[in-house]
Amino acid sequence: MKTFKKIWFIVLLAILFLPMAQTCFHFVDEKPLDGAYVPAKKPVISLNTLFHETAQDSLMTWCTEQTGFRKSMIRINNQLLYSAFGKISALGPVKGNNGKTFFEESYIISYTGETSLDKEKIEANTRQIKLLQDMLRTKGVTLLPVFALGKASYYPELIPEKYIAKQHESNNYQEYLKAFEEQGVELIDFNRWFCDRKGSEAHPVFCDLSAHWTVYAASLAVDSLVRYMESVNHQVQAHAYIERFDNDGLMNQDDDLYRMMNLMFTLPHNDIDNPHFGFTEGYKPKVLAIADSYWWTVWAWNVALPENIFSDGGFWFYNKTIYPERSPIQNVEAIDYKKEIEDQEFVLLVCTEATNHLWPYGFLERYLSAYDKEFIGKQPQQYDAADSLYLTYRNQEIGRIIERIKASPEWLESVTKQAEEKGITLEQSLLDNADYTFRTTIEPKGFVR
Repeated sequence: MKTFKKIWFIVLLAILFLPMAQTCFHFVDEKPLDGAYVPAKKPVISLNTLFHETAQDSLMTWCTEQTGFRKSMIRINNQLLYSAFGKISALGPVKGNNGKTFFEESYIISYTGETSLDKEKIEANTRQIKLLQDMLRTKGVTLLPVFALGKASYYPELIPEKYIAKQHESNNYQEYLKAFEEQGVELIDFNRWFCDRKGSEAHPVFCDLSAHWTVYAASLAVDSLVRYMESVNHQVQAHAYIERFDNDGLMNQDDDLYRMMNLMFTLPHNDIDNPHFGFTEGYKPKVLAIADSYWWTVWAWNVALPENIFSDGGFWFYNKTIYPERSPIQNVEAIDYKKEIEDQEFVLLVCTEATNHLWPYGFLERYLSAYDKEFIGKQPQQYDAADSLYLTYRNQEIGRIIERIKASPEWLESVTKQAEEKGITLEQSLLDNADYTFRTTIEPKGFVR
């Protein structure tokens, strides 16, 4: 009996010392955690950081992350909470009403209208999109808003009741559609297209464990885009076609929500058919996609549809990071933005419901601010067709701002005072202030004048 107790005591000690041994020797290669996780940097200890008491906290955080088997213990904890109580420890994933289909919460709250923009903001964005469609068309560039499929729109019956109870009368997607129709904006709406065809697709358009559409669904969208492009440029383009399907597991983003949950065991899900593509010969236009993460589905290296059917399948992730990577430039802040846009044949402004409150990701401000800077240096006799369109728009917007100034007693008083101090007429002061305000509205966030 004593021997038995001694053995168990040694085993217990060994278990207790295992994390310390792993911390020192890393004899087990742990699977890294998924999700939006930024590892803590090893702190630099100095008299300054010690005096301001920043070294202690940062050192504690860093040491905690170095603990042996920490990643495995997090997964075990997450699994216990999920298996015993159905609790999801990660921020983002939400289990649907059927108990197996997961959503990312950002898609749901956009669908229910929790992230709704002011109607004035949507109308202003729509006016600018319509303006740029017309202006860029004179330069041989087609600007096309593209609404990708959203999982909440596709499976509204599976959204938990606690979200439906907060549903608004409308959402950004619906308001943009109304504004686009009123102002004559041309777009492609894959959200409506897939939802109208729901149940008729030969293969799944979503995996239960993903927030993003499947490669099959995305390839249908790309094929439709190519056919639209052919109707614009009147050329037979290169196409992607599906040679075969296999069912050899999930790929790319098909289990992104499951991976965010950092569980020990896999979850059941619907079977996903992975397409393998072939490509036809044909014209390859220059195409730029300014898009959210939905474009990764077709742009990823093991799918690479844009690379094979466009001559320049550029992808500007959230209008910030440039792909394919450029050396040393990989950010839109470091390029001639206006020139690069005008060098394309098609510019796609892609979004899904999760990001439509951020869309089009600063594209309007970046292009218009660059255009305005060049425009104000021109004489009227130098104006081309795009300049004439821009002049009309600019004057209309400045007129709207002047009316806002007149409708605001405090603002009008300030403008009147400026006129007196500068010795100019009130009309000139109104015009100067409206012009300044207009320029600030088209400047990118973080712009330094």
